[in-house]
Amino acid sequence: MKSSYPELPFIDNPKKTIVSLEDSVHYLLDVTDKCTAKAVFSVMIAEASRTSDRKAFNSAGEYNYAGVQTDSGRWGYSKPIISRFRRVDVGGNNREFAGFKNNEGFFDFMANRIKSKGFNGCDADAWTTTYIQSWWSPSAKARYGKGTAKYNSKKAIYNTAIKKFDEFEKTYEKKKPKRKKAFIGITIGIIAIGIIASTYYFVNKK
Repeated sequence: MKSSYPELPFIDNPKKTIVSLEDSVHYLLDVTDKCTAKAVFSVMIAEASRTSDRKAFNSAGEYNYAGVQTDSGRWGYSKPIISRFRRVDVGGNNREFAGFKNNEGFFDFMANRIKSKGFNGCDADAWTTTYIQSWWSPSAKARYGKGTAKYNSKKAIYNTAIKKFDEFEKTYEKKKPKRKKAFIGITIGIIAIGIIASTYYFVNKK
């Protein structure tokens, strides 16, 4: 099998991982704006495998919850992809998939790719149209315009996803920006330098 990422390590036994729907919303709100976060979460509700209790997403391995493949061309944003592995996909084909370092890496990747497609996760019709035409993209997509049964079924998935998103957003606590810690460290350093300089001045003055 030809890989689009031959430079990355190949994982023989990819570890299965899960992430709760609630944590997924929190991760997304950490890495991107709310409308993009809603768009990604809705795509995952539409496509990703879930645990039997329907409260968490299952990965094919290595934190890949969306079937991101590495055998059909390089992605426009590849930084979070750190490894690759093989699985048989839903169509019975042996394919190569992307491995990520952790959940944050996966959601960072998804947010970037969904945003690049022009998704608007804050508008049901806009999301549904982009999902059908640019993400799911079936061969018959020209026949799945607004008002058709297929369109309405995908829009219903979006509406279900947003209800869950809004529920989990209520438990989200925004992370403190790392630059705040850096600012404190720099401030302490400046104060320390000032004290040393003052001490040197008065000692030499005497």
